[in-house]
Amino acid sequence: MRITLKVGEPLWRQVGQRTLRLDLIEENATVAGVLRDLEARYPAFGTLLWGTGPRPDSPPYNLFVNNHLVRWEAAATTPLHDGDTLYIFLPIVGGMGDGERLPRSFYARPTVDVARALLGQRLVRVLDGERMAGRIVEVEAYVGRDDLASHAARGRTARNAVMYGPPGYAYVYFIYGMHYCLNVVTEAEGFPAEVLIRAVEPLEGLAQMQARRGRPDAELTRGPGRLCQALAITRALNGADLCEGETLFIEADAPIPDAEVAATPRIGVHGDERALTVPWRFLVRGNGYVSRGG
Repeated sequence: MRITLKVGEPLWRQVGQRTLRLDLIEENATVAGVLRDLEARYPAFGTLLWGTGPRPDSPPYNLFVNNHLVRWEAAATTPLHDGDTLYIFLPIVGGMGDGERLPRSFYARPTVDVARALLGQRLVRVLDGERMAGRIVEVEAYVGRDDLASHAARGRTARNAVMYGPPGYAYVYFIYGMHYCLNVVTEAEGFPAEVLIRAVEPLEGLAQMQARRGRPDAELTRGPGRLCQALAITRALNGADLCEGETLFIEADAPIPDAEVAATPRIGVHGDERALTVPWRFLVRGNGYVSRGG
């Protein structure tokens, strides 16, 4: 039988990819059996998973089969079936404590630099006391009034006023009468610039995201409208402080190496030749949550 393995930071670097397809011979395969097989194939994986000292009752990772949390004490008795997906991610909910928020100084820089640096960071939404989060894997930069693809091209309006405010705030707008899009405001107050969050790789709150999207895993958060639906981001969060707020923020996580990043023109924009061709879309190569064609 065949299962899919999805591995988060920092484990995936030990196996060389975030998503693996595993062919299992055993008819009675379990989660623990797959972990033992991975340790045998990739010794560094086992060391990182458990640490170098005595094995704890459970290592600092969350296990999910499809969208169901698997407790470590039940890993040896939790079966895997053909077509299942096993996730191994660092837990934040109910375990390891929150990571540090990105400070306002992170956003108060040239927008293109901020866009590139956002790749790999963790977008967090807290709703009804529960966290949902995903690693940012695709973004687009929009810079100033002379960027004809930007909402600022026609000047300041009630809709885009947040863009002109201080950095580190959320600019959320409604598009096509059906989708919300999340942007983060950058650079100095008074200068309209932002980064559109186009896609994230789900890490926390998978069941909550699935309930809102009702779609397969790969479609959960691919594209700005989908990720906003999955994370319950609406215009009610327009102007939210990403540095000090409690319901929407971005935490520091492992940066993405340059070799794994591609820069391309932005998708679906309008304007002059410059607007259509500047390579201000950044994405993680090969990530399954990047927009189609990425």
